[in-house]
This record gives sequence, C-alpha cells and structure tokens, in this order.
Amino acid sequence: MTSSTPLVWFITGCSSGIGAALAIHILKAGHKVVATTRNPSSAASFLEIKSLGGHWITLDVNPPTAGTVLVESAKVFGRIDVLVNNAGYSILGVVENIRSASIPFQSP
Repeated sequence: MTSSTPLVWFITGCSSGIGAALAIHILKAGHKVVATTRNPSSAASFLEIKSLGGHWITLDVNPPTAGTVLVESAKVFGRIDVLVNNAGYSILGVVENIRSASIPFQSP
C-alpha cells in the first residue's frame, strides 16, 4: 500500500463529538470511513458523513458479540486499515456502590 492509497477507517461512536469530527475530517482528507453508532439515522452527523461517502453500520459495543460487526464491516470496502474505538460505556458512582449487575459485559 502506497502513501497515496486511501486508508479504510472503522470508527465507533460517530453519532457526535470526537467520533463524528474524526470521521468527517478523515473523509475530507480522501480516506474511507465505516462509521458506527447504536442508531445511525438519529446521529447528528449522519447526513454529513453519508454525503462525504462514509458508510454507516449499527453497532452497540456492549454485547460480547459486538466484534462480529467488525468482521462484517471489512466486507464494505474489502479491508479495515485503522480501527478507532471511540465508543464507550460509563458507570458513574462511587466504586464501593457499583454492583457487578451494573456492568454490561465482564470477562470470564
């Protein structure tokens, strides 16, 4: 791959904020983007990313099966060159008060 070859980026959490800004910047730089969020059609950045050639995929990063979406996404442009995991999950509270049932996914 030469430096003039556009890279294919897979970016999670593109509904707004850093994920959306990064996806738009990357698309304007001539690269390709697979943008994800839990509900693409309601994302504030949906139309702009789509109009710049970005491809949207629905992804909730919480289930342990979320990785299968990445494998399927590679079929959109034939590969994934850069992965940006911008999506996240927050639990706000004092550590002593957080129960394990509040955490959606735990490693065995």
